Amino acid sequence: MKIRIHHAALTLTVALATTPALGGDKPAFELALDIDQDGTMDRAVVMQDDGAPADLYIYLATEKPDPSRKPDFVKKALTEDRILDLEAKGKGSLAITSCFGCGAIKSTEDTLIIVHRRGQFMVGGYRRYWDWNTHKSDGTVETTVGDCDINYLTGKGKASKDLEDGKPVKGSFKPVPLKDWSYEKRPEACDF
Repeated sequence: MKIRIHHAALTLTVALATTPALGGDKPAFELALDIDQDGTMDRAVVMQDDGAPADLYIYLATEKPDPSRKPDFVKKALTEDRILDLEAKGKGSLAITSCFGCGAIKSTEDTLIIVHRRGQFMVGGYRRYWDWNTHKSDGTVETTVGDCDINYLTGKGKASKDLEDGKPVKGSFKPVPLKDWSYEKRPEACDF
């Protein structure tokens, strides 16, 4: 129930946040934030055609993206899932939320937290929620729900399955350079 309400709220947010960017004809999300914490606003732009992977562009020290200016950082194919939202978090971090299924019988929602540390864009955190229903041959439905929350900056994480309270995940986690990130690098605790 909690997950479905969350999906509905994010769907409304997406409808309000979609704006064209960079003079292109693709749907985009834009967000101004001070990601490198230098006192000057930066801009994050996500471009995604229907059914295509999402690309992330980061422009440092710019109030408004200029179509002729090259971005300071580009991550192609950040995710193949549909982007729902961009959000500025504390200490200059950027949260990018995407979904697969988006509230359907089989759905997941992922949030990637991006930070800028020591001159490099890093994955500072990763959260995942899932609500997965499998129809079995005997006519029953097997439901798997759960979530994980990994903080690469503190090295800690927690995960829960079947609506139990989250439990600490064994191991320690280190920030991953964003240029090297892929969803195959997510911790095992975030698989179901």
